[in-house]
Amino acid sequence: MTPRLKKDGVMKLKKDLFEAEPPRTVLVIDDERGFCDVVSVILQSQGYEVQQAYEANDAFGLLTQTVPDLILTDLMMPEIDGLSLIRRLRETPNWAQIPVVMISAHSEPEVQASAKEAGADGFIAKPFSASELRATVRSYFVEN
Repeated sequence: MTPRLKKDGVMKLKKDLFEAEPPRTVLVIDDERGFCDVVSVILQSQGYEVQQAYEANDAFGLLTQTVPDLILTDLMMPEIDGLSLIRRLRETPNWAQIPVVMISAHSEPEVQASAKEAGADGFIAKPFSASELRATVRSYFVEN
């Protein structure tokens, strides 16, 4: 017996083929280049486009050119830390709605509370697994 597609199944297939969404873009901000590279490889393997910035000022420069769908930022960085970066994002109309996830080895409750108060939408404690990273990022793109 040959399986048959229902009419709506064919329509969905056509829609998926012709109306595919562009890949989501994630901006990773961390002063440790190796960390950015590892996160990039994990996310790119899931089909995300990844941009990297190694300090907040580099990130602001990238943000004037393109607006990512999600930002992952470290807490401890030279010159401008992650909390200050998030505050500036929230004060800038073009960037205020971008979801931001703080990533830090400092995962004490008061640090997480400070991140939330600054405007972070989420928090990932270092070290974390690739599956935890993938699940967290995916959660910002699930359509309700």
